[in-house]
This record gives sequence, structure tokens and C-alpha cells, in this order.
Amino acid sequence: MILFSPLSAAAPNAAQQIDAAVTRAARSEINDIAASQGWEKRKISTESVLPPEANTLVPCTAPLLTSPGGGNKRMLMRLRYEVSCPGPQGWSLTVAVKASVRVPLVTSAQMLERGRVIGPADVVMSEQNVALIQDQGFSAPQQVVGQTVKRRINAGQTLTASLLDRPVLIERGQSVTLIINNQGIQASTAGEALKQGRQGEMIRVRNSSSQRIVEGLVESSGVVRILGAP
Repeated sequence: MILFSPLSAAAPNAAQQIDAAVTRAARSEINDIAASQGWEKRKISTESVLPPEANTLVPCTAPLLTSPGGGNKRMLMRLRYEVSCPGPQGWSLTVAVKASVRVPLVTSAQMLERGRVIGPADVVMSEQNVALIQDQGFSAPQQVVGQTVKRRINAGQTLTASLLDRPVLIERGQSVTLIINNQGIQASTAGEALKQGRQGEMIRVRNSSSQRIVEGLVESSGVVRILGAP
């Protein structure tokens, strides 16, 4: 009886090796970015854009080396990688990878006019391709509720950081509480805001007791923390 061995699969050519290497590199990089951004639910797809010379290269007998290319600014829409085959007969080339990363993001449920303070009913979650969004999006409604619209937002539009502003917590001329730390002892006194302020902003205030004008950090509604001597 004659036994026939099954035909072994053909070894991958150089173009297939390159495609597999940059696909692994892109998915690893995207997953790292997703973890840092909190994109727990994500759908990733990639497409390698190989230069013509990839089809003329000899297959590499060693694992390919890949490293990010194109400078420090990385754009998911078009990632670039330097790919090289080590060894005296090796080669190198630059390959682009088009990525799509679809994640749930906060979008507007209706048209939002400039100056509107966003409420829970104004937003919904919708799957969006973050590779097409240049600005920072939001992954939960509570991140945007209470913020102010800086310019008109259309219904269904993805909300991004550049479209929103933190709410004003202190108005100019408002009576505020000044929190003062002095040699480890915390005290509070009354003051007057000389400038409008949002959380985390530095504003000038007048100490009502000493009449001194100092700078402080807006901590919450009507509360300013003095960082230096009052």
C-alpha cells in the first residue's frame, strides 16, 4: 500500500510576512491606546497598505522587526511602521496601516445651542470610529453632564473636548469662601471674586479681612483655595 503525505502549506511570501507583522504591531498598539483611554468595548479592524516593492522582496528567514514610524504624532487613521528583515541579505521598508476602532462614545441626542448646560437627556451613547475623530471624545455621559456648549452641536454629533467648556462656578463680584493653608493649619475667610472662574482655574480674589488681592484656585462652587500667603 502506498501512503501519500499531505501537501505542506506553501511558505508565506515577503508581502504576506510584512502584512502579518504590521497587523500584529498595529493591533498591539491600538489595544495599548484603548486600555489607556478606557475603551473596554471596541471593534478593531486594520488594512495594510503595502508599497509595490513588497511583492519583489525575497521571503525573510528570520522574524521581521517592526517599529513605529512617522514621528511622535500617531494617528489611528494611518499608522506607519518601519519593517526590516535582519541579516546580510535583509531588507527594510515603510508600511502604512489604516485602522478602524469603533467604540461607544457620547453623542448629542438633539441639537445643542451655544451656552446650553448639558443635561442627562441631551446625550446618548453611540458607536463611533475614533480613528476619524481628531479630538478627545467621552466614554460616559457623566463626563459631559453639567458642561457648557461652546458652539452649536448638531443632533447625532460626537461630543469632544473642544466643543465643551467646564461650567462657571464663580462669577465676578461674587462673595466666595477663601481656604487658606498656613504652616499646616487650614483656615477660611470671606472674599470677593475679581474674575469669573471655572474649576481648576486660577482667579484673582480680594480678602475681605485684609483687603489684599491674591490669586487662588477655583476648587468648587463659591470656594477658592489660596496657594500662597493670603
